[in-house]
Amino acid sequence: MEKEKEEKLKNEIKEEVIKKIKKEIKEDDDSPGGLFIPAGVLGGMGFGFLFGNLVAGLFIGLGVGFMLFAIYEIYRSGKKK
Repeated sequence: MEKEKEEKLKNEIKEEVIKKIKKEIKEDDDSPGGLFIPAGVLGGMGFGFLFGNLVAGLFIGLGVGFMLFAIYEIYRSGKKK
């Protein structure tokens, strides 16, 4: 009788943990933050081409993309709380 209660409790805990993990995975999949990096690269390439220095524009755009991605993730993590 005692073992049945323990098994039932273990199964309930496992189910709760699995639900929580699935919820966290779903929340992470909904993040569009990773799109800032390629958008920054493409935008930087455009400005670099416009001003005659493609490589510098590419690196500046990459840096801006990473910076926007970091700002977005910080804002998003602060909003969860």
